[in-house]
Amino acid sequence: MNSPTPVSASDHFWLEIKKYLNRKQGLLSAARAIRAIWLLGPWRKLLVKYHQRFNHNEPLPRTHNSLFQELNVDVAVNSLRSNGYSPGLQLPESQIAELLQFSNGSNKRKHRNPHLFCEPVRQIAHDPKIIEVASRYLGAEPILYQTDLYWTYPTTDEEKYQRLLAQKSRFHYDVGDFRSLAVFIYLTDVADDCGPHVVIESTHQTKSAWNLLSRFLTDQAAKQKYGDRIRVITGKQGFGFFEDLTCYHKHSVSRKTRLALTITYMLQRNPL
Repeated sequence: MNSPTPVSASDHFWLEIKKYLNRKQGLLSAARAIRAIWLLGPWRKLLVKYHQRFNHNEPLPRTHNSLFQELNVDVAVNSLRSNGYSPGLQLPESQIAELLQFSNGSNKRKHRNPHLFCEPVRQIAHDPKIIEVASRYLGAEPILYQTDLYWTYPTTDEEKYQRLLAQKSRFHYDVGDFRSLAVFIYLTDVADDCGPHVVIESTHQTKSAWNLLSRFLTDQAAKQKYGDRIRVITGKQGFGFFEDLTCYHKHSVSRKTRLALTITYMLQRNPL
């Protein structure tokens, strides 16, 4: 078993800051707004170009053969640029079986960064076609920031279910980097009652001042402003898609158990 990687002094400092802010909701909201303004404000395009031009990221290792032979990189990148997301991934059955075996053999609800110890996840995260989409969309050699393999369990308590519905009925966008990209793969069938991912198409572009001050958008506001652009993403086992995380999105409350894998790539932000 590998020894834990030592935490650097700078990483330890930022982890302590995050812990402190999580205990101070007012400060946390203010910090998030400042971060959103810095990363996604009117100077965003200039800073993206700067990091693309002076990129010094170490090349990500690629596996020799892609698991996604039918993935059209051009189509995926063009769809991301115009819509902020791109469906069309399909994980082979052999990898699905291995990931289910790994997940069912563990008592954990969630694995953080399983690409470090689970070979099927590593193969996906380092797939040459996946990385090609990430590098072309980000405009530079991407940083593999994080992977997550997690179960979503429904509640049998109707009162809690209704409370979760109220909590989860807000869309949001993520503020990870000047530009970031995620890969989502469903490892169980996901229908409307299985907690599908929901994204609002083409909301990854310029954010207004009001949007930068708050990352959240209620269902009602989303329907009024973007009604014809809300996409509920369902799919069979192994179905996957790319998404720019600055698109408004949310995870629906589920009536059934769901297993999903997410892989996040960044332009210049290194993982803690």
